[in-house]
Formats: sequence, C-alpha cells, structure tokens
Amino acid sequence: MMNKILKNRLRELREARKLTQQEVAKLLDIDHTTVSRHESGSRDLSPEDIQKYARLYKVESYELFIDPKDLQEQEDGSEDEAESGTTTTRE
Repeated sequence: MMNKILKNRLRELREARKLTQQEVAKLLDIDHTTVSRHESGSRDLSPEDIQKYARLYKVESYELFIDPKDLQEQEDGSEDEAESGTTTTRE
C-alpha cells in the first residue's frame, strides 16, 4: 500500500504543478525514464531521491508517503480542536 501511495503522490504532485516527467527529470538532473519508474513504482527511491522530490514539490519528505486525504483529515481535526479549545490525548 505504501508504494501505491508514494507513486500516486509523486504523479499527483507533478500534475498539480503542470509539469511533465521530462521537465521533472531536467529539474532533478535525472533521466526521464527514472521519473517514470519512480511514478510507476518499478524503481525504489533512494533517500537522496526523496529529498530531491520533496524540495522540488515544496513538501516535507514524509508527505510523499501520506495520502493527502489523510493529511487533510488530520489538519481538519487539529483546527476543530483549536477552535473548541480542547485537545485529544492519544495513548
């Protein structure tokens, strides 16, 4: 599942910025087939690759591995708690 989220996330971030795989490859100084393989999940990302993508897309590295819907739900929950003045303790 993690791999599916990552590859979908890479594609979503690229498309949201209206970039082609070739443009991303040029910006990251890698071959366009590498970008394609990262997005298809057929090639693993190194820690350096993760940092490059995160910098390019202006996100934290961990956000590449989180479904944006889950991230939004967490942010919405935090805002609700802040507005009500309550916090939830997780054990």
